[in-house]
Amino acid sequence: MKIAIYGKPYKNRLNESVPHIVELIEKAGFKMAIYERYSEFLREKNILSGEYATFSRSDVNIQDYTCLVSIGGDGTLLDTVTIIDDSGVPVIGINAGRLGFISSISIDEFEDVLETLKTGNFECDNRSLLQVETARNIFGDTNFALNELTIHKKDTSSMIKIEAFLDEEILNTYWADGLIISTPTGSTAYNLSCGGPIIVPGSENVVVTPIAPHNLTVRPVVVSNHSKLRLRVSGRGDNFLITLDSRSDVIYPDEEIYVSRAPFYFRLIQPVGHGFISAMRNKLAWGLDKRN
Repeated sequence: MKIAIYGKPYKNRLNESVPHIVELIEKAGFKMAIYERYSEFLREKNILSGEYATFSRSDVNIQDYTCLVSIGGDGTLLDTVTIIDDSGVPVIGINAGRLGFISSISIDEFEDVLETLKTGNFECDNRSLLQVETARNIFGDTNFALNELTIHKKDTSSMIKIEAFLDEEILNTYWADGLIISTPTGSTAYNLSCGGPIIVPGSENVVVTPIAPHNLTVRPVVVSNHSKLRLRVSGRGDNFLITLDSRSDVIYPDEEIYVSRAPFYFRLIQPVGHGFISAMRNKLAWGLDKRN
C-alpha cells in the first residue's frame, strides 16, 4: 500500500511536523511519495532529509496509491481535486490552515486514521462536483470543481449581465457583480459569504447565488444537480473572469457556459466526529446560543 503526500511550497504551521507525519506513515507500513515541488521546498528549508520518492502532476498514476494526504488548509485540499480526477482514490486532509472546514484532521488524530486505512475499516464522504463545458474547452481535462464555479466582472467597476437557463428554461437575468454556482461542499465558502444557504452534502443539489445583485427581489435559488445550467455573460468589459475552485481564466461576451454534475465523486476520509454537521457547529459556531 502506498500514500501520496501533497502540500504547497509555502510556510505553514505544519511544515515542521512533516517528518513526524512521514514517520507515522512509515510506522504504519505504507510506502509513500511526496509531491515534487513540496519535497523540494521542504529540503530547501532543511525540514526533510533522506531519500523519498516524488511525483508531479504530469507523471503521477494516482490509481497506484491507497490514498492521498493533503497537508494544509482547505485551499490545498481543493488543489488535489485535479490530481485525483475520476480515480476514486480517497483523500485525507490534515489541517494546517485557519478554518479547515474540509481539511479538518489534526496530527494527533492522524495515526488512528492511518490504522483504519490499513485495515480498510474507514468511511468516506462522497462529495459531488460540478462539470463545466465551453466551446473553447477553457479548463481542458480538469473542467470540474469541488466547491464552486464563479463568474465575475473583470477590469471594470460596472456590473455585468448573466443570463441563466435551467434545463433550457430561463431562470433569471442577473445584473450583478457576478454569479456563484456552488456544490453542497462549497456552500459554506464563497456562497455563504454572499448570503447563500448552507446545503448538506448528499442532498443532490446546487445553489445559484448572485454576487451583489442590483435587484432586491433576486435571491439565491437551490436546484437539483441533475439539472443542467446554461450561462451567457455580457457587459461593458471585453472579458470576464471565470473560476473553478482556485483555477481561473477569462470568458468573452456571449460565450456560453454549460454547467452540470460531474459523473464521479470526490471521496473524503472523515473520522468519527468530523461530519458536516459537527463541522458547522465547531467551525462556524452554528447554533451557538448563550442560553444553551
